Amino acid sequence: MKNVNDEVIRLKKRMLFILLLTLVSLLAACSLNNAESEEDKLTIAVTEGNIGQFNQWKARSSEFTEETGIEVEFIGIPYESLLDRILAEGISGKPTFDLVTHLDVMGPSLSTFLEPLNEYADADFFDRFPDSIVELSTFEDKIYSVPLRANAQILLYRKDVFEDLGIDPPKTWEDLEAAGDIITEETDMSAITPYFKAGKNGQNLSIWATYLWGNGAEILDENNQPVFNSPEGIAATEQYIDLLRDGLAPKGAVSFDEQESRTHFKQGRSAMWIGWWWVYSDFNESDSSAEEVRGNVGFTTVPTWEGGEQVSGISTFPIAMMESSKKKEEAWKFIEWLSRPENEKSIVMDSLEDKVPADQFSTDIVQLENLRDEELNEAGDNLFNIGGDSFENAKIFPTLREWPQVSTVLSRAISDIATGEDAKTELDAAAEEIERLLED
Repeated sequence: MKNVNDEVIRLKKRMLFILLLTLVSLLAACSLNNAESEEDKLTIAVTEGNIGQFNQWKARSSEFTEETGIEVEFIGIPYESLLDRILAEGISGKPTFDLVTHLDVMGPSLSTFLEPLNEYADADFFDRFPDSIVELSTFEDKIYSVPLRANAQILLYRKDVFEDLGIDPPKTWEDLEAAGDIITEETDMSAITPYFKAGKNGQNLSIWATYLWGNGAEILDENNQPVFNSPEGIAATEQYIDLLRDGLAPKGAVSFDEQESRTHFKQGRSAMWIGWWWVYSDFNESDSSAEEVRGNVGFTTVPTWEGGEQVSGISTFPIAMMESSKKKEEAWKFIEWLSRPENEKSIVMDSLEDKVPADQFSTDIVQLENLRDEELNEAGDNLFNIGGDSFENAKIFPTLREWPQVSTVLSRAISDIATGEDAKTELDAAAEEIERLLED
């Protein structure tokens, strides 16, 4: 009997072993199939932060899949770690991503790991975009990205406050200061909320640069030598900081980043804000805006210097192809599909007509025919014509590999000047540091 029992036990063990082996094989096969399935997908890195345009890209990608059979996966990356993550992917030679979105000034630093797109595009492909934003995608005569997300700099203001006080939207910086004096005297609001805090990839440089360029100064000369500490540059910096010194800006602006300054305006605590045009809809329609702010925000071009030329800043967040991608043909098909003018218009019209969820709201228009489109401008209160004007008269930050380090030095200098340091001393010191940095 013992031998029989032993045989039964051995048989049961063998059957259990076979069963486990089969289960492991099935799991391995499923894992392999999943891996192959994942590898078959076109992967796109976008920044986290619930960006409406990126959310619409993701929502509409099923249309691309239906048209081409190519499946698409979006992967969110924290903004603060985006540059380091893409660099790490490029260095590895086996990137997780086929396509990446990135801040324009990161482009030159990433160019070693990005695929030049000149040979993929038709001769007139990039002619559909304003020259200024294509220039931000260009490094050493090669175009490395497509600027499908771009923002023009505009002045936003409280229409009700300006109407009540009988003042017009400012056309010059002098107008802005005069209007600001009236606002601070007649209301308990700040005139304007800038943002001087250092960091965040040089966020605090955007308004400063507009003052600088409008006064005839430059950041670097044609030989990439610092010239922002010229007499014109120092004067422009002084006038910008005077917003604080003269009480037109809140004292807290010295520690505000862009988001915190937007919040200050949305709370109804200031009458003007300078920044990117996508914020227009956010100010007017967001539940996070105070009741008196919603529906009461107008816009115009950024002020000029008296007798000076109109100058505004721009910011792009283009899409680029990884050089080591194994799906370059599929990646370019997606870029071509996404950049169809009718797709861009549809995304924005659906937003303006409340046909999409709030987290997919987007007013990002970058193609010339859409910027001047009558239907879009009628639905968007002429926003795209103003944006088109801003793109045409825009200046851009220098496109060089070292810009992230350069912007860090400048960002710190502007922050220090805002907290009371001497403008000439800080700009001279920053110029010396940047000169050494660019020599190394």
